[in-house]
Amino acid sequence: MQLTKRDREILCFINETGICVMPQIQKEFDLKFPRNYQVMKRLVDGGYVVHDQIFKKQHGIYYLSRKGAEHTPLPAISNVSLGGYKHQLLVTDIRQNLCKKYPDAKWISERHLKQQKFYYGIGKTGHVADGMLIFPDKKIAIEVELSLKGKHRLENIFSAYGGQLDIEEAWYFCADQLISPLTTLSRNKSYIKIHSLEEFLYE
Repeated sequence: MQLTKRDREILCFINETGICVMPQIQKEFDLKFPRNYQVMKRLVDGGYVVHDQIFKKQHGIYYLSRKGAEHTPLPAISNVSLGGYKHQLLVTDIRQNLCKKYPDAKWISERHLKQQKFYYGIGKTGHVADGMLIFPDKKIAIEVELSLKGKHRLENIFSAYGGQLDIEEAWYFCADQLISPLTTLSRNKSYIKIHSLEEFLYE
């Protein structure tokens, strides 16, 4: 099977996200039905992509096989974390909305940040952002929060972001019930921006 340029771009996108679903692939590559399923079936049948139905009545997920990952800068993911399933899909939704809103910015995924050791010294345990939005003149760390981390850990991460000269701000997209506690913890830290995840995705 001969891979096309778009095939390789799709493989890179999937591997950057770790896992993704068909609506995200459609949005990223402007694929319409039924062409979207034809393209992905070809990559699955060729052994480049794995398609798993994790939960009933929800979109199946796509991720790369080792064969598929050989055509990207990143290794294949070692396993699918059910605990991180919802979080990872939401990170990709946020990424796509941000890239649409800020077309002059470039997205660097968490997987790339880890691979290239772009740890930025955030937090005592080497915290890595969920993504980085790179503008021509600044870098913005992107975080997606669905549950509240420990107060001490968050304070360390917030303070560490403040010490990063090459990161101008950290944007937190969080569940609505987290807005108040995160806002309180980040008071007097103007570089921490708190956003409603639902409002940003569905505005």
